Amino acid sequence: MENNTNAQLAHQTPLFQAVYKLYVAWHVRCESIPKKDRFTIGQKTESLLLDVLTLTVTAYHTKDSHHKKEILSEANMSLECAKITIRLAKDVKAIEQHWYVQYEGRLQEIGKMLGGWMRQTQNSPLK
Repeated sequence: MENNTNAQLAHQTPLFQAVYKLYVAWHVRCESIPKKDRFTIGQKTESLLLDVLTLTVTAYHTKDSHHKKEILSEANMSLECAKITIRLAKDVKAIEQHWYVQYEGRLQEIGKMLGGWMRQTQNSPLK
């Protein structure tokens, strides 16, 4: 937490909000995923998005730059895996193409925000 005394809380950040909204959208969509896929691809994707959400909050509150970089890297890996499971859901026809396009756009936006934070943390001096 570089200088967040006057800033918003973790759950008010644009990154958190974007991941949160995507999770809610995916959670709702899971109800219409075929049962055979709901408890595999559906739940795995939910779990990965929850990981990104909790890691975002953890990184936000982590003061040590090295540890923050590790947490952000882990969040990025979970995000990449979520991209794969959502693409897989489309390819096995568990979700329709138009839902995939919508989710993929959100994932790209989240990836850009996370990447920017990672670059910012990379350039910050170690504490």
